[in-house]
Amino acid sequence: MTLPIWESLVAETQFASDLALAGLRRLCSVPTAPDLFPWGSKDQNYALHVGMHSYSSGLERLCKLAIACNGYAVAGEFPRLRDYSHKIGNLLNAVEKLPLPQSGPRVAPRKMGYLVRPLDALDPDVTNMVERFANGAGRYEHLDSLWNDDTEVSTYKEWSALAARASVSEDVRRLISIKERAADAIQSELVDNGLLWTSQRVIQDLALDLYKPSVGVVMSLFRKVRWVSASLDVATYYTRPELPLLGEVVSRIFIHTSADFFNYHIARIGDEETVGEELEAAHERIRLREAESDDEGPLAP
Repeated sequence: MTLPIWESLVAETQFASDLALAGLRRLCSVPTAPDLFPWGSKDQNYALHVGMHSYSSGLERLCKLAIACNGYAVAGEFPRLRDYSHKIGNLLNAVEKLPLPQSGPRVAPRKMGYLVRPLDALDPDVTNMVERFANGAGRYEHLDSLWNDDTEVSTYKEWSALAARASVSEDVRRLISIKERAADAIQSELVDNGLLWTSQRVIQDLALDLYKPSVGVVMSLFRKVRWVSASLDVATYYTRPELPLLGEVVSRIFIHTSADFFNYHIARIGDEETVGEELEAAHERIRLREAESDDEGPLAP
């Protein structure tokens, strides 16, 4: 295998991983009822199409990489992938049927659980929605509706229906709460240090809302990416010297428990205990500042 093919596999895996991750992050910020503004504004719904565009493309590419590398590991040649097109359901089915390569070290027990296709209460609806979007019906629904009265603009309706059925674990709820507290504390500390205007963009990014119903759907979508990533990892883990260790790309992002993934890559908190201690100290400083402000009272005329 020539070096450019090695580089192509690594670059494509990096590209696909970042696409999927960017999509998952954006999808957490899709507001759904009852989180919509009281007047029913839909001006933030576009986040759904941004996130779905990135996620569906990243998932499709990771599936094709897993199929291609498994084929090479087992048979010594890369299979043709164009026939899969953007059919996410067929790609996921193909990944499920991939045989474990006989060469290479024994799969670590921790990874074995991730090699099983996840059973999800949102399926088959969530997979069908991703496939509809990937095939173009969802990606272009707004443009198509301008000239075709029969176009169904349904991605947001489908997402909202899934969000109403999704659940969020207590671990993830706790992490969302920590993220919100951290955003408030950082904003207060920056403003107190004379950085009100300098920090506006930083504060906007920190304060980006995470909607729990959408987070529930995102965690379902994450588990699909984790499974496909684990399949890609195993297919390239010292199976043939020509294949790079693509697990080094996908593992750092996706081969985690659901709570750890949400912590490291969505909420981006890290060490909860340390962050909790820092937030307690910050909120004590904030409380003292507010008390001092109350003591000063209104200025005399």
